[in-house]
Amino acid sequence: MNTGPPVMPKINHGSSMIVEDHLKKVLTMTRGASWKPADNSLLPNSQHSCFGDFPNEYMKKAASTVEPVPKIDECEVSIAASGKGK
Repeated sequence: MNTGPPVMPKINHGSSMIVEDHLKKVLTMTRGASWKPADNSLLPNSQHSCFGDFPNEYMKKAASTVEPVPKIDECEVSIAASGKGK
């Protein structure tokens, strides 16, 4: 039996942040706007992988122009639709 004072749980920065996140989540259940931990502007930007960012020459290049949509007649493969049968 422990006859000393009751042992209080340790409250540190990490546990207080977890409690705060949970309380924010519970409070936003009654509002229309949802709360996400990733929306915090104080968090650092995420990296491409767990080992860091990729070099620029390995990154996928964005498409510079919009490709034209082919005409429907050019994509048609049915002889009945084209009218070029017998």
